[in-house]
Amino acid sequence: MPLNDIPIRLKLPFTIGTGLFLFAGVVLLYTLILNRTITLYEHLVTHELEIRQAAEGVVREMLQARRAEKDFLLRKNPRMPPLVERGVERAIVEARIIERLGRKHPSWGEIEPKLALVDHLDRYRQLFSGVVDLWQTRGLQPDVGEEGALRKAAHALEGILESLDDREAMIDYLHMRRMEKDYLLRQDEAFVREVERRAGNLATRLREGKWTGGDLEWAQKSLEEYRAAFARLVALDRELAGKMTLLLETVHMVEPLADEIEALARRLADEESLTTRRFAERAAWWILLGSIATILACGFLTIHMVRSLVRSIGELWRYGHDVAGGNLEAETALSSRDEIGQLAVVMREMVGRMRAIRLIADRMVMILALIGRGALPDEIQVDFHGDFRKIANALNEMIGRLKDLRLIAGRIDRISKGEIPDKLSGEFHGDFKRINDALNTIIDKLREIGGLPGVELSGG
Repeated sequence: MPLNDIPIRLKLPFTIGTGLFLFAGVVLLYTLILNRTITLYEHLVTHELEIRQAAEGVVREMLQARRAEKDFLLRKNPRMPPLVERGVERAIVEARIIERLGRKHPSWGEIEPKLALVDHLDRYRQLFSGVVDLWQTRGLQPDVGEEGALRKAAHALEGILESLDDREAMIDYLHMRRMEKDYLLRQDEAFVREVERRAGNLATRLREGKWTGGDLEWAQKSLEEYRAAFARLVALDRELAGKMTLLLETVHMVEPLADEIEALARRLADEESLTTRRFAERAAWWILLGSIATILACGFLTIHMVRSLVRSIGELWRYGHDVAGGNLEAETALSSRDEIGQLAVVMREMVGRMRAIRLIADRMVMILALIGRGALPDEIQVDFHGDFRKIANALNEMIGRLKDLRLIAGRIDRISKGEIPDKLSGEFHGDFKRINDALNTIIDKLREIGGLPGVELSGG
């Protein structure tokens, strides 16, 4: 439906409604974009940022576990192993979170290989637990465990040697203990061999010495206990060294993976944040363009409506001005279906009526002029409506009566010529009826008397 055909009473509501519709469209666009932005932000928060936090948690918990591990190895503090265990457990929990979230992420192919971290963490925990067990067996303090047993055996042997008062044996014993201390301090296998050599020398000296009986047996037994305790301690140290090597290898696998997961999580979070920011920026432009388009559309619609009204009113004013100036042939091109178009239709009908009045007036003047000259005009054949039709019918009826009078005059003229015409059988009214009746009576009388005296009768 063309805008010009909209009724004037509806133009303003239509303009306002269209503006509200466009505004609602912009609001809907804004709502959809905001919903999408919120969805991206929620995905960022619930996936990328949570993965990043979990990755940071893995690194953080591993740092704490490693610090507790070093405190244990340095100080042999029995309160440290539970801290290491707790830190590793928390790191595994964070890694499980990364695995759970990563399975739904498009970059799962990059995340999955790095989740071997969980197995390495579990292996680290088992190895550290084995190291702790070995240290507890070895002795967290110098007077407990295998090291305590070694010290007890050494002190027992020293007491026996002092009681025997053998200077050479005591010198061998002191050399052996010095090698033992160097080994315990440096963990060098060369000192193990030196301890064994010095213990062998001491055993030889005991056998070749002046002691016999119970003193010799007691000294030899104490020496064997010392040598067995030292051997067990060395075996534990060797097992500890192997465990520590495996532990360090595991740590060297855990730490790079943890760093890689953290770096990957940071990259994913940054990429998703950048995507969200770019989408929000594009959305802001779309909302701005939509708002501008809405304003322009409303402005164009308003201007078009106003110009249509002004143009229609101007055209109607020109048409009315031409008609008022006497130009009944004026025309207007207004064809809209609004109130102004309907008013133009009414004015065209009014001008048509005015043309009919002018035509009727012209016919009346012509009728009177013809009557004045003794002639009769033709009937009005133009189709009129309303009161104009009544006037036209009245004029046509008057012309008809004049034609009846011409018929009567024709009958009288024939009678004057001695003819007896037929009677008029038409339908007459008023004075014409009385004249017609009188004329018909005369014709009857003439027929009775056979015509006028001295005039030859002729029929018809």
